[in-house]
Amino acid sequence: MRVSTLSVTLAGALALVSRTAVAQTAPAAPAPAPAAAPVPPSAPASPAPAADATGGLPAPVAAGGAAPAPAAAVPAAPAAANPGGLPPPLAASGTNPGLAEAANLTGTPNPSALAPSAGDEWRFSFHGFTRAPMRIGFGSRPACPPGAATMMNPNPPISPSGMLMPAAGTAQVPCAGPGQTTTTLHTPFVPDSQYLDWRYDRQQEYDWTELFFNYGNDVVTATVGIMGFGFSDAEYIAYSNAATQLGIAQGFITIHPDLGIPKFRAEAKVGSFWDKFGMAGEYDAGKYDTYMFGRTHQMGERIGLEYDVGDLTFRVAHGIGTRAEQLAFTPLQAGNPTLPSGLENNYPGFTLLNHLHAGVSYKKVVEVNAHYLSAWAQDYRAVGVENGALTDGHIDVTGAEIRVKPGGVGGRLYAAYSHISAVNPQAVGPVVEAVHSLGGGNYESGNGILDNFLGCASGPVPTTGLTGTYSGNCATTQNSIGAAHGSIDTIEVQYDYSFGALYRKLATGEGFWGGGWDANLSVFAMYSAVSSSLTTQETGSLALGDGVKKLKWGGDLIITPLSWFGFGARADYVQPTNVAGANQTFTVISPKLVFHTKWVTHEEITAWYSHYSYQNAVLPQPPNGVPNPNTAGVTGPFPPDANVVGLKGTFWW
Repeated sequence: MRVSTLSVTLAGALALVSRTAVAQTAPAAPAPAPAAAPVPPSAPASPAPAADATGGLPAPVAAGGAAPAPAAAVPAAPAAANPGGLPPPLAASGTNPGLAEAANLTGTPNPSALAPSAGDEWRFSFHGFTRAPMRIGFGSRPACPPGAATMMNPNPPISPSGMLMPAAGTAQVPCAGPGQTTTTLHTPFVPDSQYLDWRYDRQQEYDWTELFFNYGNDVVTATVGIMGFGFSDAEYIAYSNAATQLGIAQGFITIHPDLGIPKFRAEAKVGSFWDKFGMAGEYDAGKYDTYMFGRTHQMGERIGLEYDVGDLTFRVAHGIGTRAEQLAFTPLQAGNPTLPSGLENNYPGFTLLNHLHAGVSYKKVVEVNAHYLSAWAQDYRAVGVENGALTDGHIDVTGAEIRVKPGGVGGRLYAAYSHISAVNPQAVGPVVEAVHSLGGGNYESGNGILDNFLGCASGPVPTTGLTGTYSGNCATTQNSIGAAHGSIDTIEVQYDYSFGALYRKLATGEGFWGGGWDANLSVFAMYSAVSSSLTTQETGSLALGDGVKKLKWGGDLIITPLSWFGFGARADYVQPTNVAGANQTFTVISPKLVFHTKWVTHEEITAWYSHYSYQNAVLPQPPNGVPNPNTAGVTGPFPPDANVVGLKGTFWW
């Protein structure tokens, strides 16, 4: 049975102890919250992590407000982040990359935090994150050769190298006629801009905003989250992009009961919320902005426990959840049009989630965690054109991770291994997002493991006798056959280092908390190996199917000589497949300028330039990287851009 009794048992015990504690404790008289003690510039605290590796178990907030800050004249290590207080600005240290990490945050560090309170009165807090990038892609097209343009076809298709009438499915553009420029400007045509794609590298991030409204006390907090991307005032507004405005995306209750047991902590969440497992960054999903074991998208619960034994902290968490079936909002008859994408015939069913996590840490220096997540569907309404009878499926994610933060001049290391196994993943809805993949895929909710790894059939499949109509990225159409089963093994490594911390340790023997110049270097890599019931010949793509191995690695250096200015560069190498003749590898390097208002802050403005180098089979993300049959004239796919410029504002609070 996929739902164990552990969660039910823990829930009952937690509720009983919590009721007992409340009954024995008289409510404190309301009192105004004291002003928080100022944090000295020499030792600002760091924010609470976005989520603990096993779900996050912050200690209850002590009544009486924030503890006094240490005297500025005595530098000291930052105190442990107070989960009940507003996260302060991000500081730098040997284990905390500071401004470099703040610049790369992808979400709100602690969305449910409440300010410290003298008593247990109810109070309100508001946290959020926003990223707003302007991006411009520079493309080119050859001039029309003499005599090529006609009245019926003034801009015939031409390859980037100048060959007229290139083969269907290869990169092509309309040639430039008289009076037309050969340089084109547009939203970047690049292969690495889709968040739900294994090739994603955060070089060309999209806009994103999340707002969290909280009301509660030291024991219980209610949180409502509003999220969205594709800012409507800077884009066109139409039915086809209305889904980017996610609206009220989350609503949940968090309970931190005071169990009266020293060194023992508990947390429970109920509702629609994210749990994040396998984050390579200190406060977010790291340089690839993905989750090795999964970010959950569900309605459900999660209960976690922590216990301190000397210098060791042991933790365990368990949760169950559900994801509503797409059929609830889609016509049941296969083939009925659902605008704007036309005929959709693959519908995932009602999907359930069961997950268990355990870990141990030593003095917050070394942390090891193990994870298990299982998503499954057994809904006979899950329909596909060819394999509609296969309505039961499951996706399981297992693995382990380690974080090493020795402090001083040791830097910070993250390493993880995850194993994803699947049977009929096309029936499984998007309840778990792991390794750039949302659920099984091959449906309207974004790329899943079929689209990124296992593939869909492009012709007859000898093992089943079925015939798929489309190949490549399964989600571009809904009439393809997803792989019947498969697995993905992935390793991710990220190492962050502060040279400013090293210099100060050698020069003065003291720590560094961000109030001065710094140079931060991050190196990172990811490797994935695919086993699939479909071969690359059956999928029609050398990047999808059995035996494919994927590798990407890179580095990011930011030097901050002034309190308001920094500069640096990021470089990435991305090889989506090791299959000979695929020619899909590309590299990108992006020098950048960084502006902020002080050493330790919440905001950053980044200006960058990216230069890409491609092998000859690389194509940009859909819709520009696939043929568009609804386009008159040149239908594409269009070639990727070699150059991109951008300006990005990022702020969290």
